[in-house]
Amino acid sequence: SFFRLYSHIFRHCPLFCLSFASVLLESGRKGVLLSTMAHLAVPQADPGKPQSPMSPSVPIFGDDTEVQQGGSKHTQADFNVERLPGANYPSPLAGIYPVREHYRKIIYQSTLGSSFDPLGFDMAGPHARLHFNPAETTVGIVTCGGLCPGLNDVVRELTIFALNVYKVKRVIGFKYGYRGLRDVGIGDAIDLTPAVVDQINQMGGSFLGSSRGHAPDKYADEMLRNLEKLGVNILFTVGGDGTQKGSLTLKDVAMKQNKNISFVGVPKTIDNDVAFIQKTFGFETAVNESLVALSAAWAEAKSAMNGVGIVKLMGRSSGFIAAKAALSFGSVHIVLIPEKQIALDVVLQLVDRRLQHDTYCVVVVAEGFGQDYFPDLGTDASGNKKLGDIGVFLKEKIDEHMKKKYSDYTVKYIDPSYMIRSCVATGADACFCLQLANFAVHEAMFGSTGCLIGFWNNNFTAVPIKLCVSKRKMVNLNGDLWRSVREITVSLTDSKLVEQDYKDAEAASVEDLG
Repeated sequence: SFFRLYSHIFRHCPLFCLSFASVLLESGRKGVLLSTMAHLAVPQADPGKPQSPMSPSVPIFGDDTEVQQGGSKHTQADFNVERLPGANYPSPLAGIYPVREHYRKIIYQSTLGSSFDPLGFDMAGPHARLHFNPAETTVGIVTCGGLCPGLNDVVRELTIFALNVYKVKRVIGFKYGYRGLRDVGIGDAIDLTPAVVDQINQMGGSFLGSSRGHAPDKYADEMLRNLEKLGVNILFTVGGDGTQKGSLTLKDVAMKQNKNISFVGVPKTIDNDVAFIQKTFGFETAVNESLVALSAAWAEAKSAMNGVGIVKLMGRSSGFIAAKAALSFGSVHIVLIPEKQIALDVVLQLVDRRLQHDTYCVVVVAEGFGQDYFPDLGTDASGNKKLGDIGVFLKEKIDEHMKKKYSDYTVKYIDPSYMIRSCVATGADACFCLQLANFAVHEAMFGSTGCLIGFWNNNFTAVPIKLCVSKRKMVNLNGDLWRSVREITVSLTDSKLVEQDYKDAEAASVEDLG
């Protein structure tokens, strides 16, 4: 009777059922939840009737390739965050703000289809008991990798929140990335106070400086020795994929050496490509600032007969900035992203197709697109593959093509990358940075380690770094985001090309399903 009732409610109010599932998951009753979901009466598709979006044979896709609609490849153990043993100190927030005695879970798979896997992230937030005694706690902060809007906002709030709210003993800023933890850079470390960081959010770049290289997998012992000399109990690592892999290495080595240090990351990637996290800071600012370059490219192209404006945007492996910027601006006709590699002659055909309908064309290309056009260029100091300059390449190739076919034409190219990544965060991004920093302090004081502060289903989460670096988030070619891009951009009417395009998208979606 319970299962029949739940099935009836599920069909008419699935959101209520999601909340109910969250409660069961939080209380540890995964078996009950699995049994309940197994008895849901989901009707089989009738070949003679239109398919419902909830039908098992019609998968539902998000904007990225993360959620496994057909059943997750992961287990709950992959989502569980490590904690340093012991929580012996009362939180100074108790009695002032709501604090948690137990963890709540945020359901990972937020859509209901043919199966439902009740995996959950730990909801980040303030805890009633702490692992670290605030009065004896020293906090360290390091920023690594490329620049990104919001870096200084995060550093500022980590400092102010740790000192003013938790009343920690000291906050230290390490200069120029992981170099600052080594013997060669440890002498440059500075004390951070509210007065020191007061206005740094009003400037772009990184107040602490940043660098690539100096990987902890080579220098972990040296770095931990320096952290221990300074009495650092918590290290906040602000950076992307490589930075957080380094943080995970430090955590693993510290645990083997029985060092009582927490390592908590704040994910910084302008490309928004961190897996198991829906949004990273800097991304929204990057999309917003991209519109300036798109407006200039549009004006140049629109003002000429057969004008082509090309804008290269960031996106080494994922095309989220290019896709969102194109949708935000609207008047973009070709969008090229790493997830959808196409031949150069097809790109040129798309330009021709646009110019058959109007006198100008605007092209947006993500930096990671078309890398198969170039030879292997090796890797940089952080181990990332060096990219060929696809923007310059396309400008030259389109110019050559236009010269052969059009008597009057112009090709203009704009690369705003360094202008975008070094600017000040927008208001919404700055607010997001502040909250990420606050939640990072909450989790670190509790003793969480080897984790990132993420954002999922409008909640801040604690996510194991190991899970986040296991893959890269990419645009789903069969999702709503890319469909919207396709709807406003040009396509070829060659049935073979169109058919192949849909086959590629279908193959990508099948891969997502595992």
